[in-house]
Amino acid sequence: MNKKSLIQIVVLVILVAGAAGAYLMQQDGGLDLSFITDFLDKKSPTTPTPDSPKKTTTVRAPSAATATDKIVKPDAPVIPPTPAKGQVHGKPFLVESSTIENGVLTLRLGKDVNADLEIQIVLFTPPWEVPTGKTFKMPGASSNAPQILLVRKETESTEQKFKDKYVLTLEFGQEKDKKLPGKIYLSLPDETKSSVAGTFEADIKGFRMIDGKPDLSADSIDTFQYLVLTDLLKSDSNKNLDALSFRDGRFAPAESAGKNMTGYIEVQYQTAPTSLVVQRFQFEKQAGEWKIAHILNANQLDEAHPLQAPTAKDSPSKVMIYLAAKKLETDIQKKSSKKEIYAPEFTTRHSDKYKIGVCEVGYKLDPNGETLKTSYLFRKQAKGWTLDRALTKNEKVNFDTGRLEKR
Repeated sequence: MNKKSLIQIVVLVILVAGAAGAYLMQQDGGLDLSFITDFLDKKSPTTPTPDSPKKTTTVRAPSAATATDKIVKPDAPVIPPTPAKGQVHGKPFLVESSTIENGVLTLRLGKDVNADLEIQIVLFTPPWEVPTGKTFKMPGASSNAPQILLVRKETESTEQKFKDKYVLTLEFGQEKDKKLPGKIYLSLPDETKSSVAGTFEADIKGFRMIDGKPDLSADSIDTFQYLVLTDLLKSDSNKNLDALSFRDGRFAPAESAGKNMTGYIEVQYQTAPTSLVVQRFQFEKQAGEWKIAHILNANQLDEAHPLQAPTAKDSPSKVMIYLAAKKLETDIQKKSSKKEIYAPEFTTRHSDKYKIGVCEVGYKLDPNGETLKTSYLFRKQAKGWTLDRALTKNEKVNFDTGRLEKR
């Protein structure tokens, strides 16, 4: 199991408190007893130091014995009551957006995740906890200190890390409407003495626990993982889930007013050395919380089983993908009900003038196998687009004339 999946299972262990706990401790690369004990006691783990900035990390703060490091210890900095700003690498830095997710505070020069410059502050907090009302200082008496990362995305993403020799005062207020206000003073030991100071309001993102219960309103792939694991272990908390992995997690916004957000994720695991299971989970956000809507097998396509089938009022592309996926799934199941379908890709093109369209489908019948391709011909009838037939390998549509031609 990978570390990400293991951490998700710890949440489930806490909730089911059953034999799954013993099973987890026996897995290769699994979490040890001290981690689970610390988590249950609401303590932070003391050993892992992951590379990813979105995971808990342990950093030692300097003690009195390290005074020779020449860390400047100014008086308590005055944090201005104005929006946080400063300079990074000699250029102005204004905090235009900020988020707090999985213990990482991100301050961005820009209003979305594609911002050119970010300051990430990795906090040493328990997993999935929002640091409401907490204060972090560096230098300080704490044995653990945040890690600071400067992330630049101007050409290609680069990171600059600071584990010590910086000055930080970070104060969080009380959460309200999934926003966490805060104040910051940060001075870094880089060549330009990058710094930022002022106030911010961070959007709370990602999976988290509130009063010991999962927040199922969070729009996070972690939420999907939690729901999947809960479903897999609900009938047997001691069920073996060897080589557990997730892939292709994604969200779809509500298509129109009154509709719900939807989501999808695939899970693969082994219940025995020779028994590989692949399942596809579809989700819907109902009354503000994510729920499992359908569970598909590996010989079923997500695109062939939408929560709501498209109608003639939907876009031609959406209708053609739905009909092509249904046809492909049916044909493969007829030839062999045990065949599984992987990595489907759909490309559509149509002409309203000539009332003709094509949907090209690429797919695999083995995760590591070759990509197979099939093209379907569509015609626009009075009631909308209909699938006519599969094109042969020697056929193509000339969209300039609306005619079928030989390749």
